[in-house]
Amino acid sequence: MSEINKPSKVSRAAKQQATQSAKAQQLSKQQVASKRALKAYQESGFNQVAMRKNFKPLEEQRHGRKSLSKSQAADDEVEVVEEVKNTEETASRFNKKNQELKEKTLLILRDLIKDEDTVEDILKKVLDFYPDYTLADDALEFLLQTTHGDLAIKIHKVKEYLNAEYKREIVAGRNINLQAQVFSKEGLGTPTNLRDMYRDITGNPRTAITLFDELTAKYTYENMKPVIRFLLHSLGSDLKSKGPSITRPELIRLIEDAQMLQAILGVYRFFISREGLISSQFDHFGLILPKILNFEMIAKLFVNLLKERYVTSDKIALMAKHLGISEELAAQIIIFSQMRDAIRQTSMKLYKSLKHRQETLDAFIETLEELEEYLAEEEED
Repeated sequence: MSEINKPSKVSRAAKQQATQSAKAQQLSKQQVASKRALKAYQESGFNQVAMRKNFKPLEEQRHGRKSLSKSQAADDEVEVVEEVKNTEETASRFNKKNQELKEKTLLILRDLIKDEDTVEDILKKVLDFYPDYTLADDALEFLLQTTHGDLAIKIHKVKEYLNAEYKREIVAGRNINLQAQVFSKEGLGTPTNLRDMYRDITGNPRTAITLFDELTAKYTYENMKPVIRFLLHSLGSDLKSKGPSITRPELIRLIEDAQMLQAILGVYRFFISREGLISSQFDHFGLILPKILNFEMIAKLFVNLLKERYVTSDKIALMAKHLGISEELAAQIIIFSQMRDAIRQTSMKLYKSLKHRQETLDAFIETLEELEEYLAEEEED
């Protein structure tokens, strides 16, 4: 019995020892696990002390983000303001160089030019604002100085195209820019009008008499003198420039033509000086002076007659119809006598040669003799 019960005591003790051993192992495992967890915790970068030190409430974090956003916006706003300021300063500088380039107009043009515009779009917008090629070229230079990146590249292409296609027009306008601005103040038209006229005259040569006809159709006698002065000054300025719009020999020939215009203008001065005499002679013969018969009409017909290689009595008589005096012999004698005198008192530049001048004079003398004979016959009848 006692032998049977002894193993039971041993077994109970063994169980207790085993239980204690198991608890010790479990504790050891927990300690190891805790060490591993601590190591992992430390390696993961978590540090509660540091976290507490760096911790910011949610509201403070939101405020920080707002401050950063406001700071960025402020920087962007400063950049925009500076860009606008630079553009305005550039527009002001261009206006000081050329008052035709108004600051507001340049700024409006700049606002209309968009990044997505094509080269064709930009060209159209610029020419809509400045049809004058010289001003358009200046406007493109302004745009070049106020843009960057791809847009500036496109504007540069537009400028290259304009200068390739209209180089003469651009150069001519720039060489006479001062003259165009000065003479526009004398009532001859806008500077652009005067530049266009100059470009047309230098680009499409014609005889001086033909040119005079065109100018008198556009300008009054009072304006012809400043118009001719404008041409002479402009041709001289173009000739003296480093890069003339056309060849120098061509410019010299045009200067001679402009001097011819002065000679033609001398014809007008002559006939205006004879208006009083003509009027008194009409009164003397009891004639009514036709409304169309004025110094401008007489001068124009006389100058056109000088274009003829051979002036004849028949061609002279034809002028009487245009003057409304074909039925009045005395009126014809009065007017043709003044034309005869004009031959002697006007510039030699009007004639092809001395022979041409003499033949013209002889034709008038012959015509007057015939008219006087007809008038004498009428008086006898």
